[in-house]
Amino acid sequence: MSKKYSRDLDEDLKSKIRVLAAEKIENGITIEPIRLNSKKAYGEVVKSNELTSLFTGNPDMVCVAVNEELFAILDEETQDILIRNLLSTIRYDNEKEKVVINKPEIMFTVEMLHDYKGVIAQKIEIAYHGLQQLEEMRREQKEAEKAAKAEKKRNREV
Repeated sequence: MSKKYSRDLDEDLKSKIRVLAAEKIENGITIEPIRLNSKKAYGEVVKSNELTSLFTGNPDMVCVAVNEELFAILDEETQDILIRNLLSTIRYDNEKEKVVINKPEIMFTVEMLHDYKGVIAQKIEIAYHGLQQLEEMRREQKEAEKAAKAEKKRNREV
């Protein structure tokens, strides 16, 4: 089992990704929504490699991995924009006859900046603050666990 990714993504979020992908993705590319366990990003797009293609029989499968914790605290519009941004990096290269994942020139692709120019900066900021909040919550939880462990050790010594 991968530590960075897992298949146990919320079903509603999986459905949302599949619906948005159906609007955008062409050429028989299969989108598989998965959970991104890394807390440093809102999502990633991962193309299947030779080994996964061998097992799935699908060389055109692409995994869209999202940070479920972050998405749980974001509003619907922000979720949609972030998912669409991930999907906007996926294309099929007809000349090479393969799926290609584009790296964005900046945080968002030019297509996304054009489509959402009025709100994109605000949505980036919301996502960034959400990641900061999650990191602070994890840090506080770690400190509380450390303090509880130290207290327990002190109580044993007495």
